[in-house]
Amino acid sequence: MANQSVLVRVPATVGNFGGALDCAALALDALLNVKVTPRLDGHVGIRYFGENGERVPRDRSSLVVRAMEAAMHLRQLEFTGADFEIYSSVPVAVGLGSSTAAVLAGLIAADRLFRLGLDDKAVFDLASIYESRADNLRAAWLGGFVICTEEGISPAQQRTMVPENFVLRVVIPETPLVPGIRQARPSGGLACQDASGHASRAAALCEFFARPGNGKSLALAAPLPATCEKDVPGLQDALKVRTPGVLGVFVCGSGPAVGILAQENSAQAVAAVQACFARHHVASSLTEFRPSNAGARDWNSPQRDIALPPMRGLGASLPKSSFVQV
Repeated sequence: MANQSVLVRVPATVGNFGGALDCAALALDALLNVKVTPRLDGHVGIRYFGENGERVPRDRSSLVVRAMEAAMHLRQLEFTGADFEIYSSVPVAVGLGSSTAAVLAGLIAADRLFRLGLDDKAVFDLASIYESRADNLRAAWLGGFVICTEEGISPAQQRTMVPENFVLRVVIPETPLVPGIRQARPSGGLACQDASGHASRAAALCEFFARPGNGKSLALAAPLPATCEKDVPGLQDALKVRTPGVLGVFVCGSGPAVGILAQENSAQAVAAVQACFARHHVASSLTEFRPSNAGARDWNSPQRDIALPPMRGLGASLPKSSFVQV
């Protein structure tokens, strides 16, 4: 039984990146930080500091807790409870990889605390139980821009470093969401029929990031299909926004957030996207991220001293948390 705490950090990610549906994701500079302290009484205590806290479970249904238990059961160890302090600058349930980060955080915490010896394959196999997006998982684990395609029985991946002068501005429509519930994608339509087109888009992005000087040759001008699992009024129109200097406007992951990728000022595109939602009386907020070329694998070496890093985007003071034992 471990008797020390561990601090785990995992980056946010944006899947379906640039319209490369289900085959590419980018790690972002927002972090999920989770401090885990084991206990022996079988209880779970969770404190959460961050955005959209009302969408985060405070019991054993938490993805962090479930993933940690799964990792321990793999090594035939009993989970005897733990206290979790979660410090997050990753918006929840909008398409920025909050579930991916939570799953990886639980696996890494179990591995570090109990010396489980999980390799990359074990991490991905366990994570896939709770998170089906292989592109998001690999981007969060490795950092950078990751293409993930199916070859044979296992995914093949390609990782590319991304210049830090790229900015992803994200417009998040304000809409009520029910935690843990996703709408199923339709079994057909453009999203399912154009797999080769999405793979080609991912390859073009990879080439562009590797040679950013050739930016004018990157074609992301075609309107992208609304593949969002959480569609909201105005989204279809928002995806058609095109302004000079913007490389792409697309749904972030499962949505409903809309990503705007640019190396230059994208204020005009942001205003146009927000106007699309406003016409349908849907308010929206704006946040921005830069790429992270480091991932969870790099950041989470075994550690003894716990020091919580400054929280990006939360300002000098953190919101009050709630603490629940179950």
